[in-house]
Amino acid sequence: MYGADCPVLEGSKKANSGVGCCSEGRAMSHQILLLLAMLTLGLAISQRREQVPCRTVNKEALCHGLGLLQVPSVLSLDIQALYLSGNQLQSILVSPLGFYTALRHLDLSDNQISFLQAGVFQALPYLEHLNLAHNRLATGMALNSGGLGRLPLLVSLDLSGNSLHGNLVERLLGETPRLRTLSLAENSLTRLARHTFWGMPAVEQLDLHSNVLMDIEDGAFEALPHLTHLNLSRNSLTCISDFSLQQLQVLDLSCNSIEAFQTAPEPQAQFQLAWLDLRENKLLHFPDLAVFPRLIYLNVSNNLIQLPAGLPRGSEDLHAPSEGWSASPLSNPSRNASTHPLSQLLNLDLSYNEIELVPASFLEHLTSLRFLNLSRNCLRSFEARQVDSLPCLVLLDLSHNVLEALELGTKVLGSLQTLLLQDNALQELPPYTFASLASLQRLNLQGNQVSPCGGPAEPGPPGCVDFSGIPTLHVLNMAGNSMEMLRAGSFLHTPLTELDLSTNPGLDVATGALVGLEASLEVLELQGNGLTVLRVDLPCFLRLKRLNLAENQLSHLPAWTRAVSLEVLDLRNNSFSLLPGNAMGGLETSLRRLYLQGNPLSCCGNGWLAAQLHQGRVDVDATQDLICRFGSQEELSLSLVRPEDCEKGGLKNVNLILLLSFTLVSAIVLTTLATICFLRRQKLSQQYKA
Repeated sequence: MYGADCPVLEGSKKANSGVGCCSEGRAMSHQILLLLAMLTLGLAISQRREQVPCRTVNKEALCHGLGLLQVPSVLSLDIQALYLSGNQLQSILVSPLGFYTALRHLDLSDNQISFLQAGVFQALPYLEHLNLAHNRLATGMALNSGGLGRLPLLVSLDLSGNSLHGNLVERLLGETPRLRTLSLAENSLTRLARHTFWGMPAVEQLDLHSNVLMDIEDGAFEALPHLTHLNLSRNSLTCISDFSLQQLQVLDLSCNSIEAFQTAPEPQAQFQLAWLDLRENKLLHFPDLAVFPRLIYLNVSNNLIQLPAGLPRGSEDLHAPSEGWSASPLSNPSRNASTHPLSQLLNLDLSYNEIELVPASFLEHLTSLRFLNLSRNCLRSFEARQVDSLPCLVLLDLSHNVLEALELGTKVLGSLQTLLLQDNALQELPPYTFASLASLQRLNLQGNQVSPCGGPAEPGPPGCVDFSGIPTLHVLNMAGNSMEMLRAGSFLHTPLTELDLSTNPGLDVATGALVGLEASLEVLELQGNGLTVLRVDLPCFLRLKRLNLAENQLSHLPAWTRAVSLEVLDLRNNSFSLLPGNAMGGLETSLRRLYLQGNPLSCCGNGWLAAQLHQGRVDVDATQDLICRFGSQEELSLSLVRPEDCEKGGLKNVNLILLLSFTLVSAIVLTTLATICFLRRQKLSQQYKA
């Protein structure tokens, strides 16, 4: 429009001049815009850094559990550890993860990751620890990108809980020459092939628990010459044959369906295995473990094992099945048994099997054993009569069997500290069965039929057991033994700290039954014995801290002194109506908890108890349910009783007594007057007739 009114030349000149001015202006505008953009970007990045909820501490970015949908791109570039577990990540891309080239530890566990961009971890040249556990690597595009790729410095890798199966693991795993720890647990693997673990020669710990493994191809672990820890628990394995991993130190085969465990016929080197777990399988016999001289822990509990009866004493057949620990049908008779297999074993668990008898030859060479668990079997007897038998044993668990006989010779089990015999059928034992155990500290006889003898003055009936004069015994449980009489001096010269005599209905505790325990006893259980009178001078037990007298028929306690240290007193379900202050006052400085439910407590006359409730000095259990009675009818929560209530109740009682007395006197007076009148009338009637 303007150009039509101007001459061409002039217009041309003006046009050229305008173009030059516009060029200079545009260049300046671009510079300004670029500067503004840079400032805006810097501000945006700064603001985003402030908005990102991750915390950075000592070059560690803590971003777990924040609901993130992608890897943050605005973290400090020099971070060495990035924790992104528990978010909602689905894809891991080179950008922005590749920004953090100094990363050594990356945790991506517990997300929804199904896609890994090719080369994403190669962008992290110093990566040593990678955790991808509990994602969706098997369901998406993670495997189509070529897997993890080569990771030259990676030391630990966790791929557990990704539903990996078949050859997916082989496609995912890359070359990791320094990898030492690998977890493939909680996946869906059914088979291990020879080439599954190629490319990772340095692996020392391999976790495969909770898969569905049914087959392990021969040589599957040959690519792992340094493997020392192998976890195959919770799979579907039925047999281990030709076991030949000499370098292995820890092997967990628990919770499978293994029926047999066999080693290679002629091993080329000595096995290093020290820890073997075979619990919860289907073993019928004790496995042949003669080639494991370094074994210190063995668990074969929850199987179907029945031990062999062994040979008669004096047999010369050194290769017979009963020799040492090779006493099973799996034994190799050509193997040299002179090394005494399992002589280094420290812990043996044989619980929950079907063992009826433990032959002497079975335990003969266990010279280092410290813990032996034979509970919940079918044992009817147990004997250890050979001199120096099991010299290092500290704990022996024979509980929950059907034991009727227990024969312990002299100088046996010299180190035994804990003996568990609860829930058996022991009844009549040699009197000094336990006195011969030089180091015994804890003895549990609950649920048997054992009766203690008395002191020297009262030896007791035939079959009783002597518990006096055992200077090392501190804890004794004789609950539920159907005891009828606890004689005087039963525990003389035995410094018990805990004694449980509960659940012996009708028990008669003689005077002096607990004599000798005054300076040591800290816990005394007498619950459920039906006691009506307690012939125990409790205030003399100065160290007693916990006393259980529940479920008896007691109605009063002795007067406590402030010298006692009782902290817990259980009086539930007895016949207590009053706890007078003159008897209980001595406990105010030590008592912390008092149980009183199920007693016919009186609302009045329990001033000491009411004071404890209101002042809170003693924790009276379930005070809201603690009911007391006014007279014989009205019931009220003890915590709601006020002193004036008792005073009113007392005045009412006085008035009632006065009224009854007046009524009674009036009745007597009226009866007397009626009698006198009757006699006078009778006399007058006789005079009139005369």
